[in-house]
Amino acid sequence: MLVLIDTNVVLDILAKREPFYESSYDVLSLCASKKINGCIALHSISNIFYILRKNYSAKNRRHLLLGILKFLQAANASHENVLHTLERNDFPDFEDCLHHF
Repeated sequence: MLVLIDTNVVLDILAKREPFYESSYDVLSLCASKKINGCIALHSISNIFYILRKNYSAKNRRHLLLGILKFLQAANASHENVLHTLERNDFPDFEDCLHHF
């Protein structure tokens, strides 16, 4: 099973955000143990790097993301998928639609 891991799941762990820390930890543990195959959107990586700038140095953020990418595959959207997403009106949340396609 391939599961797309949302940006917030990774941020919950790296920023130790409650009340979702434990649930997010459980999901990422399943990915790390290869019980499920996890992937993360390419744009999530840059967003996480930016959002954590107040918590960690650039060097530490790079180290943390390299660790995450040992068990999460970076997923990329094609140009056609992005265009298709922009043409859709049946998804109320654009980011969810982009992730879906």
